[in-house]
Amino acid sequence: MPKVTLRPTILADLPHVIGEPLPYRIRAITALIDDRIIGMGGIAFPPYGPAIAFVQLVPSSREDAAGCDGEHTATSIPEAKRYPVAFHRAGLMAMEMIRTSGVTQVVATADARSDVAVSWLKRLGFLPAEGQRIADKLLFVWNRESASDASASPGVRHIRPRRPHRLSSANDRPAALAR
Repeated sequence: MPKVTLRPTILADLPHVIGEPLPYRIRAITALIDDRIIGMGGIAFPPYGPAIAFVQLVPSSREDAAGCDGEHTATSIPEAKRYPVAFHRAGLMAMEMIRTSGVTQVVATADARSDVAVSWLKRLGFLPAEGQRIADKLLFVWNRESASDASASPGVRHIRPRRPHRLSSANDRPAALAR
């Protein structure tokens, strides 16, 4: 099984995951397999309102989506979901970014039909919000004052992303600098 590499997101990663200009600044982690981007997640900082936790997965490639009969399915599973340990490790890294960012509140959403997404957000320290105003989504909130150190699990250590060796061009600026 290929190894998943996690590293700070750089500006050149964004077109692989997000097909439009960013509306605001982000700080994120990129997941790669053999230098191929499979997903990204972190926190977004809109100018008004709380910070937003996000995960954006690259859809499966056409080869990955092929079924036994050679047909391509529109509901194929993103490749990143095949690596749940790396996916969770990236979530822990994002929570460390949240804690060190100084923000007091972060919101996140989960598909209302996904017990896995709901459990994962709770495990990371998010709590269900009082009002649920988004159709087919559940709103979760992380508050600094109610969060326990490390969100909890005994034996969980703080994991920091590896820094890239060097930034070689203007396209390789960290995404946090993108405005």
